[in-house]
Amino acid sequence: MIFYERKPSIRAHAYELLSRHLPDDHPAKAALLKESSIIRAGEFGEKRIDQLLLPFGSDEFLIGLNLIFPYDGETIQIDHLVLTPSFALTIETKHLKGHVKLDLENEQMYRHEPDGSIFTSTHPSLQTERHQKGLSKILKKMNIDLPIYSLIPFTHPSVHLEAVGSRTLLPKEICRVERFTMKLRTLCEANLPRKMNPYALLELAESLKTYTVNEKIYHTFNRFNIHQSQLIPGVWCNHCSELFCIWSGRRFRCSVCGEPDDETYMNTLFVYLTFVSDSIANKQARIILKLARPGTARILMINAGLEPFHKTSKRFYRMKKPFRAN
Repeated sequence: MIFYERKPSIRAHAYELLSRHLPDDHPAKAALLKESSIIRAGEFGEKRIDQLLLPFGSDEFLIGLNLIFPYDGETIQIDHLVLTPSFALTIETKHLKGHVKLDLENEQMYRHEPDGSIFTSTHPSLQTERHQKGLSKILKKMNIDLPIYSLIPFTHPSVHLEAVGSRTLLPKEICRVERFTMKLRTLCEANLPRKMNPYALLELAESLKTYTVNEKIYHTFNRFNIHQSQLIPGVWCNHCSELFCIWSGRRFRCSVCGEPDDETYMNTLFVYLTFVSDSIANKQARIILKLARPGTARILMINAGLEPFHKTSKRFYRMKKPFRAN
């Protein structure tokens, strides 16, 4: 039984939108799109794990998809969380292809890219360790004593896993997707002592939902070496795939192909409020949307669902549910 449905990644979408406002020769443009692609691939892999988990679902096997919890001033994102009367299980899915090397001693996972670069990331066992600590902290607040285990399936069919460094064996929680069901079944059949009844388990699932938070976006400009002055103002044309839309005849219309687009200006506002500042004034909105009149900017921001605050002379606007965390 699924107790928490998956929400699409805001971060992947936000990176794609931000890349539109960078010059083609800016190194961050390609880097943002690459990271977005990795996130999208991860979602594809997670959906494969969804299918493998569903046959186990029952009143005593509750499944949460893509839960985000606060932890140490930031967040942890658990791809799948399984709750049973005997244990909780976090699942960290990786959808990487090629020769992936895992160096637990140096806390790294990496692979050589076709262009000669090296893709590096934190060793996934460290990620799940952090997930376990964060989840344990929440369970402790709820006076729940439930052991927490982890599995890390690699879902791409062409992945080759190798443990490097002084430890030549992969950690037992890491496996290819073909062995995931076997490992899960072994855990379920381990005759671990029951800690909860089905009713209490359902209550736990409902309580955990109240701890979830929105996906947050941290320190993007610093990570990708982007300066605010490098952002190109404008509104995106979905037909020309450029920032060519201008306000004309009470709507945004592409100055090249002439096609109207009444919604992509919201994406421009989203980029500013997510990556530049958590609030925006009328003058700033006019600059990034290339508008001439304050009244137009005010109406567009209200129509975009932004929330006004402060007095009229110094009025700012912000998102009601911000994703900005830096």
